[in-house]
Amino acid sequence: MQDGSNLDMQRRYLLEKLVQYKRQRNVKVTVVFDAYNNFSLNRQRENYKGINVVYSKEHETADDVIMGWIREKRSGIVVVSSDRVIIDEAKKYSVAFITPLRMEEATDGDYPDEEERDTEKKGNPRRLPKRLRKVKKTIDKI
Repeated sequence: MQDGSNLDMQRRYLLEKLVQYKRQRNVKVTVVFDAYNNFSLNRQRENYKGINVVYSKEHETADDVIMGWIREKRSGIVVVSSDRVIIDEAKKYSVAFITPLRMEEATDGDYPDEEERDTEKKGNPRRLPKRLRKVKKTIDKI
């Protein structure tokens, strides 16, 4: 089991990486941690260099907070979790999600930019794209 100072150091390390990610991508980032002080009756909030940090309240887990947000705010959020229950809830409410591994790649800068991504196409090369098939079908009806 980790002691409090080690856990705090790991949290700060994560927050520092997310601060760099926020600066690169210019996005809003909110991180939810399990109760910082186990005796708090309300959720604790702080702002760490532009990152919104939320600590769950007593008898509430970070998973509960995230699942509540998924149910309330269906659009505009991206959930980062490897927890199967949270991912299933995100799918149920059509909320975008990514795995922590993918997020780590993004924060490390190991992801390709839009221009650098492999543009190898999949599917039948002789078949028209869906948009053009619809246009062709409409024209054929005339």
